[in-house]
Parts: sequence; structure tokens; C-alpha cells
Amino acid sequence: MTKEKKIKFFFVIVCLLQIFYIFYFRSGFQTEILKNPFDKNAGIKFALPAEAIESKTIINNKKLNKFNLSKKIKDNIYLYQRILEFN
Repeated sequence: MTKEKKIKFFFVIVCLLQIFYIFYFRSGFQTEILKNPFDKNAGIKFALPAEAIESKTIINNKKLNKFNLSKKIKDNIYLYQRILEFN
């Protein structure tokens, strides 16, 4: 191998290692999502807060058509939005 080919080979290996590092350690991507991509609930536990998932479970178990949230949840705009969108 010539010196130029060795440098190119080394560069390719370093780039692949960087991509691996970014993919697994920096991006927060979860491979669990890829296992069942067409599943209705794929990736929910990675994308939503636990409170939103729990509220959906309660609403489904009680077979509620309408629900009201507490003032504490309504004051937390992020959580309030996520619960409403998910349910």
C-alpha cells in the first residue's frame, strides 16, 4: 500500500468511528424504535413524558370520552400540551 492509500484508509476509518460515536452517544437515538417501526406505540416511551403515557392508560381503562386536568398540570404548559396531543 502506498502512503496515500494508507492515509485515505485511515481517514475513512476515523470518519466511520465519528459517525458511530455521534449516532450512539450524542444523538440520543434509540434503536428500539427501529425494531417495530409500524407498531402503533413504537417510540412512545422515548418521546413522551411518563405522565402523558399514564394519563392515556387511565383514560383508556376508564373508557372516558371527556376528561379534565388539574390546575397543576395546566400550569405546566409542556406537560399539558403533550397530554392533550397524545390523548
